[in-house]
Order: sequence, then structure tokens, then C-alpha cells
Amino acid sequence: MRVLVILIVLMIQTVSALNYEEKPNVTAYIVGSNHLKKGENILNVVIYNPAKIVKVDYYDEEEAAFFSEREEMLFTAYNVEVELLGNEFIDVKTEKQMIPALPPLKPVNLQFFVKVREDAKAGRYDLRLRVKFDRIDDLVSLETFQPKWIPVQKSNETYTYEYRMLTGYYKLRYKEVDFEISNPIYVEEDFKLEVLDVETENMFFGKGKITVEVKNVGEEIGRNCYLVLEVPYGFKPSSKCYVGDLKPNETVKANFYVGINTRDEGNYTFKIKAVYSDEYGKIRESYPVPFGVYISSSPSFDVIDVVSNVFVNSKGTVLVKVKPNRDLDDVSFYLTSKPPLSILSEEFHLGDVKAGKIYELIFKVGASDEAKPVTYPAEMSMRYRSMDEYFYTDPVAIGIKVNPKTKFEVYGTPKIAAGSEEIVAFTIKNVGNFTVREATARLTITDPFSSSDDTAYIGTLKPGQTTEIKFKLSVDADATPKKYGLNLEVKYKDLEDEWAISEPTKAVIEVIPPKPPYGVTALVAIIAIVAVAYYLRRHKK
Repeated sequence: MRVLVILIVLMIQTVSALNYEEKPNVTAYIVGSNHLKKGENILNVVIYNPAKIVKVDYYDEEEAAFFSEREEMLFTAYNVEVELLGNEFIDVKTEKQMIPALPPLKPVNLQFFVKVREDAKAGRYDLRLRVKFDRIDDLVSLETFQPKWIPVQKSNETYTYEYRMLTGYYKLRYKEVDFEISNPIYVEEDFKLEVLDVETENMFFGKGKITVEVKNVGEEIGRNCYLVLEVPYGFKPSSKCYVGDLKPNETVKANFYVGINTRDEGNYTFKIKAVYSDEYGKIRESYPVPFGVYISSSPSFDVIDVVSNVFVNSKGTVLVKVKPNRDLDDVSFYLTSKPPLSILSEEFHLGDVKAGKIYELIFKVGASDEAKPVTYPAEMSMRYRSMDEYFYTDPVAIGIKVNPKTKFEVYGTPKIAAGSEEIVAFTIKNVGNFTVREATARLTITDPFSSSDDTAYIGTLKPGQTTEIKFKLSVDADATPKKYGLNLEVKYKDLEDEWAISEPTKAVIEVIPPKPPYGVTALVAIIAIVAVAYYLRRHKK
């Protein structure tokens, strides 16, 4: 079993100062461009220790033995502080930067954020880089130790405890180095935009147009200049606008088409910047200039009224009155629904509309025979043109009432003798809500009846109006005398000039016993005449 115990024993022994060439140092220089624009910039600075291991003079063998495997320590800069100092025209935003150790020939990249003030003149400026670091000056003290082994007997077992003592202790003296490095930078003539005016068109959900008038208030010419629009979330800008060379104090207007994907009304912040070539042909960007744009509420419409002329198992019209909330171009309305309704004409084109004006839309709708006389849900949406594209509003729910089928009532109970053929007449009444045209009544013939003409023409029949209809019927001779009900349907043209068939109603016919034969009837008549004559003759006597 081994137990590690560290004991620190300090014995100071003074050692002479070191003497060696190529001591650690720090150099610094700007990499990349040292040409700055007015406003915020980034300077990239490289920190470098150029020391080389050339020659070291040691005081004695002990010192040589200590540094023989640690010579890099002598050529390393420690606790390096780098601080970029500004001036009256250039503000440095980055605090001093620390590097714990800077070995030789291993450069370190640092970034400094600087801001060139607007009143800075174009030309050369010297920025001072203050550098502090420590380097080894001499070895102050050195102490070495040897580990000791102590065996311990316990019962029949022997345990060896190792006391591993500190094998070396040293103390160094450092020398602080503090100096400044001057680096030239150049402030260039600037290109700066100023927004003079903003005009907008159709700035609501869809696609709008923004016209921005800008002026180059800087000192630099923007060559082959493009103006670029930066938009907030929910907007999609068009491509950049080319304006050519933009000289100082020159103004220009740029048109941008913007896709608007937000329906929220309010003020939004847009930005405009320039992308251009400077006098050296290098591509530059100006700082974006913000401006405000008001987004109006998205187009919508109110449903004022819905009038339905749709009947069960029929086609009809639905009249919808709507009121748009703003002036719009090339407007169409769309109607959608689900079974048992079917939209036969789903689009109604209005053209250009005015805000607040009421418009009437007419759609053709069919209701199947499964439809009930209730109100069914449907949805309407509005399509409009904004610039050169079309957009849709959110759908608005409406209700389409399905009216019951037009009803007819049949009056009268004609009689017909069994075994005979006769013309029977009924009175039919339109108890519906609209006038039917080209109407024809039809009897469904069942036993014991037969007919060579089971239809009767009605023609036009207004609500509440009655008319007489006639059918030629034959009855079997063995028909049971009683009342029979036959189904009667009316085929007619409805309000939309569409053919429709009414629900069946009952036409009641009474079958009476058959009439006696003609000979029997004649005999009965003769007997009756003789009886009357006999009676009159006796009465005279």
C-alpha cells in the first residue's frame, strides 16, 4: 500500500541573474484593411512574439540543469495586456485584452471594435496600441528533494509507505515591460444616405409599392450604385434597384415592390442601404437608414344579407349582399360548401369596388334529395388584385337556407264503377311559395286501375291558385268497391327554369259496385212503366 504525502520545504538559495539573447518581446500590426468608414468598424490586430532561442549563459551547472528542459520559459511573454487607444475622432469600444502567455513564433489574432465619428475628416490617423507584459529576469531560488521509503512491520505482513516529497521548488523574478506601438489608419471619404421622402401604395396584405427618395449626403461617389430595401419579419422585398452613379448631394427615387404577409395593422420599420463600388473598385455597403411605413388593415368584407331560393332536390339561386372595407381592383367572390349542397357557379366577378358600397352577388346552388329544409353552412372569400398579383381574404362563414319542396294539395273524390272506364276529375292547389310553370300532374297507376292517359296538363299555377285536372281511368270488373289512394306528382319548372318534381300527394278515388247489364235495365224500366199505368187506370175508375 502506497500513501502519497507532499511536503513543501522552502530553502532559499540566491542565484545570479540570467544573461541571454533574443529576449521575449511583442510586436503588433493591423491585418486586413486599415481603411475605415465613418461609423462602426472592426480592426484586426495580430500580436506576435519574435523571440528566438539563440544563446543563454548560465551561472552554474545547477541552473543549466534546471532550464535545460525549460528554455521556452525564458522566451515566453507572460501576462500580456493589449489596449487600443482612441483619439478625439475615433472611439475604441473594446476593452483591453489579456493573453496569459505568448510563446515565441505563435501569433494571436485580436479584434477591436472602433467607431469613427461623423465629424472626422478623411485622411490618416495614428492609433496607439499600448502593450504590457512580463518576462523572466532571473532565477531567485532553487531547492530539490529526494523521496524517502519507510518499511513498517505489522503482524506477519510488511507494509511499505512511500513519502514522496517535493522534488523541486523554484522562485523566479519577472521584469515588466510597458511600451506603445503606433499604427496608421485611414478614414475614407464616406457615402451616406439620407431619406427625404417615402410614398406608399397598396400597403396592406398582398403586395404593395414603396417609393423612397434618398440623397447622398456623404463625400464619396457611389459608383454603379444599387439601393437595397431591408424589411421586417412578415415582408418580402423585391430585387434591388439600380440607380447608377450617385454623387454627393445628388438625389434619386427608387421603387420597391413588397410582398406583405402580415394582416396586422400598424407602423413597421424598414431600412434602405446602398451597395456600390468605391474609387478603388471595391464593393462597399452604406449603413442602413431606417424609415417608417404604415400598414393598413387587410382587405375584408361584411355580409349584409343572404337570400336563398334553393329548394330540396332542386337548383336555385343564392343572393348575397356584401360591403368591402376598402377600394380594391379586379374583385371576385367565391362560394364554397359541402354536400348535400353543390355550388354550381362558385365565382362572381365584380371588377373594381369601392369601400362601404353594398354589392349584390348571385350564385347558383343545388340541393340534393338528401337535403333537409334547414340552413347549411358555407364560406365566402374575396379575391382581389394588388399590383400584378392576386390575393384572397380569409373566408367568411354564411348560411344557405334550403327551402322545402313546393307542395300541392288534391281535393275531390270522384267515383267510378267497377268494370267501367271513365274520366275522373280532381281539383289541385299550389300550396307552395312560388309560381310553377309548365306543370304536369301524373298519377301512379296501380291495380285495380289502368289508364291510357295518366297525365294531366296544369300549366302555370300561382301560390294558392287551384285548377281542375282530369284523367281517363279503367277499373277491373272484380275490383272491390272502396276508396283507393293513388300517388300524384307534379313536374314543373321552378324559379330558375329548372325541372323539378314535387313530393307525392294522394288522389282518392272511390270504386262503386258495377252497373247492371242493359237488358236488365230495360226490363226494369218496362215493368216500372206498366206499374205506373196500371196505377193510374185504377185511380180513374
